[in-house]
Amino acid sequence: MTRPGAAFSAALVATILANAGVAAADAGLTAVAVQPGRARPAESGAHDSAATLGPLAIGALVTDRNGAEIGRVTRMTTDKDGHSVTEVRHDEDLFSIPMNLLYTHGGKAFSSRTLDELKHSAAAH
Repeated sequence: MTRPGAAFSAALVATILANAGVAAADAGLTAVAVQPGRARPAESGAHDSAATLGPLAIGALVTDRNGAEIGRVTRMTTDKDGHSVTEVRHDEDLFSIPMNLLYTHGGKAFSSRTLDELKHSAAAH
């Protein structure tokens, strides 16, 4: 049984799609025209995020509150307890810093923990 106006609705959809340059083999098929734009991260297919843009992105330099260089962001992930963390590497040192301890100011990334505090907390684990 066809509901009233269904044929009209299907014809309207087909007309709109045709005017948009989209061919529809079946009036019940809907399509969305693809618009060219900036490429997004291939690994997620998602919109740009903090991992790819901004002062706290993959590759960003992180310093401590005293200005000492901690290293560069290599990964943003969650730890085993589900907390957001950022992994920062400098040569052989790898620090897993909770996101709530990182901040940005003036286009630069900072850790509220000092390099010494991070080294001591890493040694304790």
